[in-house]
Amino acid sequence: MKSDIHSVYNLLSNVSFLDWIKNPTEETDRFWEGWQEEDPKRKQQVKQAKALASSIDFKKTSPEDIRKELIFKRIQNSINEEKEEPAPNSFRAHNTQVKSDSSRIWMKWAAVFIGLIVMSGIYYFAFNNNTITHTTAFGETRNVTLPDGSEVKLNGNSSLIHSKAWESGEVRDVWLEGEAYFTVKHLGAQQKFVVHATSDFNVEVIGTEFNVLNREGKTKVVLSSGKVILNLQNETKEERLQMAPGEMVEYIHDDQVLTKKEVDPMVYTSWRNNRLIFDDTSLLEIKSILESTYGLTVKIEDKSLLEKRVYGSAPSNDISLLLKGLERSLGNQILIEGKIVTIK
Repeated sequence: MKSDIHSVYNLLSNVSFLDWIKNPTEETDRFWEGWQEEDPKRKQQVKQAKALASSIDFKKTSPEDIRKELIFKRIQNSINEEKEEPAPNSFRAHNTQVKSDSSRIWMKWAAVFIGLIVMSGIYYFAFNNNTITHTTAFGETRNVTLPDGSEVKLNGNSSLIHSKAWESGEVRDVWLEGEAYFTVKHLGAQQKFVVHATSDFNVEVIGTEFNVLNREGKTKVVLSSGKVILNLQNETKEERLQMAPGEMVEYIHDDQVLTKKEVDPMVYTSWRNNRLIFDDTSLLEIKSILESTYGLTVKIEDKSLLEKRVYGSAPSNDISLLLKGLERSLGNQILIEGKIVTIK
């Protein structure tokens, strides 16, 4: 393969990436072009993912149609492109190994297209007139009331997709890219509420309060109250994990690993009250927040600072005050030049 299959798959599972392909803007062009410049391998991954995603008209093609013969023909074409040149006669004895290699290639591409089928369902759903999409810009938060009366607060650089209405007894499905805090209304009919973070990982609840952060190949779920069940289901494993209040579960997409630990939910949910709390938080984690939520480029001159732990709090709705608070907590000088932040 020319690039890591999981990286291409992650791009195909990324709502923002697919939005960029379908509806590019100057802002999203800058973001994705900048992302590619950070690592030369990413350009090839983006090229492959764009070719796969652009080959299907998500607006007009239903999931059932995508399952038909054409998609498997594309898989076969991809396999043919990956096959090695025919072996010389003296190496015919290794034919079994060639078949084995082809099988592995088939399984890798089949996994990608299975994921693409799932994502096509999401995007067929997203482009349907019966759905609503909510988005936030960098540094913006937004309160959303869902059709069932549940409340969602979206953090910066996030998007949420859901139906305009849910029938009685229907599963309340929503799709999240970014970060959101959910206060789910409990319905008498025990009607499930499901947050889809990736094509193989979702959060299932009845009525509860929890935070979901879904960015950069990781999904974190923090439970404030009630009960949730996490579902991991893909071609290699199926796992259900129940959470209790005060627990955080992190899912690493590429590794397909779930880890659970006890936390203080306020540290991870204080942003909804326009506050960020740092409690033994590494500068590396803070850098990720500043870049993914606020759209900043953070440069750290001394790389050893990345592991420095930070304690304290700062307002999250004023970036200048946030950076001043961080400067005091770190004890290091912070310079701001437009969208570029340098920590000395």
